Amino acid sequence: MPEIAVKAASADGGAGRAPSEAQPHARTWMAWPSTPSVYGGPGVYYESVQETLGRLAAAIADNEPVAMAAPADQHALAAELCGPKVELVDIATDDMWMRDSGPVFVRDANGSVAAIDFRFNGWGDKQAHATDAGVAAGVTRHLGVKRHLAAIRGEGGGIEYDGDGTLLLAESCWVNENRNPGMSRAEIEGHLKSILGVETVIWVPGVRAKDITDGHIDGSLRFVKPGLLIASSVPGDTSEWGEAQAQALAILAKARDARGRGLEVVSIPAATEVRSTSDDFLTSYANYYVGNGALYTPQFGDSKADALARETLGRLHPERRIVQLDMDRIYENGGGIHCVTQQQPL
Repeated sequence: MPEIAVKAASADGGAGRAPSEAQPHARTWMAWPSTPSVYGGPGVYYESVQETLGRLAAAIADNEPVAMAAPADQHALAAELCGPKVELVDIATDDMWMRDSGPVFVRDANGSVAAIDFRFNGWGDKQAHATDAGVAAGVTRHLGVKRHLAAIRGEGGGIEYDGDGTLLLAESCWVNENRNPGMSRAEIEGHLKSILGVETVIWVPGVRAKDITDGHIDGSLRFVKPGLLIASSVPGDTSEWGEAQAQALAILAKARDARGRGLEVVSIPAATEVRSTSDDFLTSYANYYVGNGALYTPQFGDSKADALARETLGRLHPERRIVQLDMDRIYENGGGIHCVTQQQPL
């Protein structure tokens, strides 16, 4: 299928509209971590990351099809760790962050699915990404769908949309010289409105240069449905992260979405007692994944926080089974369940 460069920022010049994650999936896409140097070289730790990702893939595959992008020489190991329900697709990968390296799917006016390639550059050239830069193209070639090459750079973890015309963004990772040099916020917003089919963009400040992503939105704020969000919270947090989240909540309290609704925000406290000692460990429960019939969320070993997160997510998503998993090897690398998954809509 053709590659289409998306340059126009007009509402009628875009690729389609991105459905919400809660809408039915054709499958979940994931990426196999194939480059040991990303994890300090071959060894027990690297193997444990692969084992953890395999368990997640197997859990999701109990409820919907899962396609794992992996180079051919990794298929035997991936099949062993993921189980027989996971489809292995011969696509070269460096790392496991499919949400960022892979495509963002949209549906056009005719109902056809297409894909946006945000031209992954290793979160602003912070990590080697020569192979991961081709993952989005590999997925779209495999599916035979149109690939729209975005005029701006970014990642799927940097966007949060409600499927009803509203997009939530952190300025820290989009209006950034390491992705979009010389571009204004208004220019970036125009492109995103066009290619994702949204009418309203709500910007929050985010946090720049404190993690590899420059403050991806999907670790802190998520849409449950139009008009309702979940926010990760750390009571009394006076760090730069805490201050940025407080500013975001103040913005959301005054914001209106594309349909004129005010926004309700439900807070879920982050875990404070975790098994890992990694400085990069993501303690947020907001980085969950909404699948067909189930919602996948971390179990950190903080019994009180784990239970509260499970109860809150179950109350907000009553139509889905809540699946809590020990995903420490993923979360201690700064990302989470949402970061390693990407939904392909029906």
